[in-house]
Amino acid sequence: MTLAGKLTMGRVVCVPFFIFFLFLGGAWGRLLALLIFAFASFSDFLDGWFARKRGEVTSMGKIIDPVADKILIYGAFICFIWLHLIPFWMVIIIMARDFLIMGLRVELAAKKIILSASKLAKLKTFFEDVAVFFILFALAWEGFGIRIWAWGRIAYLLIGVATLLALVSGVQYWLENRRYIG
Repeated sequence: MTLAGKLTMGRVVCVPFFIFFLFLGGAWGRLLALLIFAFASFSDFLDGWFARKRGEVTSMGKIIDPVADKILIYGAFICFIWLHLIPFWMVIIIMARDFLIMGLRVELAAKKIILSASKLAKLKTFFEDVAVFFILFALAWEGFGIRIWAWGRIAYLLIGVATLLALVSGVQYWLENRRYIG
């Protein structure tokens, strides 16, 4: 297994630890959950960088990397739903869009067409990550008795922007590729 592949798998291994510390670690656990998420997110950058730098870009890596990303972000989203921090319906929209795009990628790959991430999709991912980081940061501070003003509203706004971008980019993918479906 390549170094990039090990980093990708390491990101998946981080998820249960992230969840464990978020729920059971108290104030220090929430801080540790934030650090684990930060490490896992940074590993996403590193695995791509190492794969390109070392010439180790593989078909398997192209499939596993986005799946690992989704496992990490969905793990955080599901925890936040459980903690009543973000709305269930927004996460369902984001997840449904992601699964539909994943299906579209598979369909197009069978026809030898590569579906690259659009700028809107990358912006969606950015807002998802910012929302998770912000919520974890606010939870960590709150665990130590420091409340960030209106952080619930800010979190709602961030996840709302990610949801809107999920809808718009999903429609964009469909419109640009509908001629290949079927």
